[in-house]
Amino acid sequence: MLVHELVELKATATPQAIAIQDKQRQLTYGELLRRADLLAGRLHRSHGDTPIALFLQRSGDLAIGALGVLKAGAAYLPLDPTDPANRVSMALEDSDCNLVVTQKCLADRLPAGDWQTVILDEDDALFARRSQSRATGQVKADDVAYVIFTSGSTGRPKGVQITHANLLNLVQWHLRAFEVTSSDQTTMQASPGFDAAVWELWPYLAAGATVHVVDDSLRADPRSLRDWMVASGSRSVFCQPPPPNPSSHSNGLPKLDSDTC
Repeated sequence: MLVHELVELKATATPQAIAIQDKQRQLTYGELLRRADLLAGRLHRSHGDTPIALFLQRSGDLAIGALGVLKAGAAYLPLDPTDPANRVSMALEDSDCNLVVTQKCLADRLPAGDWQTVILDEDDALFARRSQSRATGQVKADDVAYVIFTSGSTGRPKGVQITHANLLNLVQWHLRAFEVTSSDQTTMQASPGFDAAVWELWPYLAAGATVHVVDDSLRADPRSLRDWMVASGSRSVFCQPPPPNPSSHSNGLPKLDSDTC
């Protein structure tokens, strides 16, 4: 069972549980699945073999977009709307992307290019009429799940392809290492285009937990962020990948334990 299938399993079992909480709404697992299915229906067979870009804010829409793309049988390319336009254009061009999922408030910021757009937060009734119900693409473990671009600090940014098997391995490890359960309250803080966003989203949705989207004003103020997390009962997991041999420390440095706050 792949990661998006694990999320669908949780959504079917606990549709009233809260999946995403952002400053505008609470998105239940049932609503997350319904909206993702509508998006998958709209995207199904329209993407070819190229990734579908997500030009979306950190929000419930980001989860809907990513889940919908995976359910359509495509790979998603997360882009940060706050990035310079030339970096966004470069990622779209280098990935041969021809379809971008975005929001009304961001559509004007999307660089001009040879790609079509799908507005995710348009009127629900209109969206539903344009979609096929539950059109799910067939994917295999070695198919690409998403493409993430490097920072470019050592040259031109490069797109890295992550397969469904890679993503499932990460999620399963994360669930075991941090003992994630459906009662967890966690945070989405990372940029959509940064690979840490994967750690913040998929393990918790696969577990049926609640993800709280951290407002930009809190992200910029560590003390306020700490106080908000304590008050809301949220936790944020910061960790490094386990070494190849956890018992070996040939570099002379002490083993670093995963830390939570």
